[in-house]
Amino acid sequence: MRKEIRDTDLAGRPSRVITGALATVLVFLMMLMMSPPAEACPICSGTAPNLTLLQKLINADRAVIARPLGGGDFEVLESIKASPKENDRPGTRLRKPKFVPGEDVPTRADAPSVLLLRQSLGGAWVVAGPMPASAAPAARLLVGGKRSTDMTLADWQARVVTLAPLLEHPVPVLAETAYGEIARSPYAAMRSARGRVKPADLRTWLADPGRAPRRSLYWLLYGINAGPAEARDIAARVDALGRSNGLTDLSSLLAADLEAGGSTRRAVLRKRYFEDRSRTLPELQEAVLAFTVHADAGDAALRRDTATMFGGMVRTHRALGGLVAADLARWQYWEAVPDYIALLRSRALHPVMRQPVLDYLTASGRPDALAAVAAAVAAAEAARRTESAAVIPTAALLSGRIP
Repeated sequence: MRKEIRDTDLAGRPSRVITGALATVLVFLMMLMMSPPAEACPICSGTAPNLTLLQKLINADRAVIARPLGGGDFEVLESIKASPKENDRPGTRLRKPKFVPGEDVPTRADAPSVLLLRQSLGGAWVVAGPMPASAAPAARLLVGGKRSTDMTLADWQARVVTLAPLLEHPVPVLAETAYGEIARSPYAAMRSARGRVKPADLRTWLADPGRAPRRSLYWLLYGINAGPAEARDIAARVDALGRSNGLTDLSSLLAADLEAGGSTRRAVLRKRYFEDRSRTLPELQEAVLAFTVHADAGDAALRRDTATMFGGMVRTHRALGGLVAADLARWQYWEAVPDYIALLRSRALHPVMRQPVLDYLTASGRPDALAAVAAAVAAAEAARRTESAAVIPTAALLSGRIP
């Protein structure tokens, strides 16, 4: 049987249905929002490769561009990351280096040159991918990078500045690294790409179906690098989605619109998505994500304005209220406590959204909020006891143990 979540209006009447698949998305988003805020921009970080060349270089003690000579030997064409104990000058011969088992190692003497990395732990080599010697200067830009967990916002900004020119580099491993590192950077750091990526290039990449997995980032960068013409283009696309209740690239386009259109477009989008009761829950989820990204990258005044808007949404879109609870708690916006108390007591709140509301009310520390939480927990426990008392005798009766 298909599970459903029903959004209800203030009178408790069902107004729309969420399928089981969408319920799963709701749970995932709430888990994300209940977690400590991550540095990465949540709009496109999920599409970034897990381990880029930059990260691999951190774990390597040597890196060279080399061509196969046949028989298992290689000739160094360029040194990318040098070891003080090794001589990797151009022309140096690597005699039958030991590779990690399963590596796709080129053996033909006429095969293209590749980037080879020697792992610090174990000393075995890996093949990072094809790379001509002419790409050595670009590859060296990746050496000396920090692990993501050790980086400050200033570090991320410097990384974006360095890697933005490598987006869609003709060497695939360099293009993937530039994309992956920028996609997992904080949105505030992405703004360092302003003036470093041409809007015309971004339009070309966005129009290419083969680059579809990268569109979320490229829409964000399009907004960051937008001039008046690009701002009008983004606004027209967002308006078309709004008329059709469209979802394609919605969160990234909304974020781009907020970036390029400023306060004027912010007011338009606020009215369209947060004050219109007819908006679907998927649309609202995408809008919440876009506005949250901008609020987290903005100043205290912007976060306050966004929190006030989210607080109002608890009244206009009750079933979605739990999705913004963690953000409101993180921003210490407690004006929504009365609305959340009413929502907790109502039948409109679906169980998957209950815990964020409880957490918000508890974090507020207000006596009325704590009392509401205690009452809700006690009622839930009483319901569980009643259910258990009803289920156990029935099971025993069916098994024949009760005469």
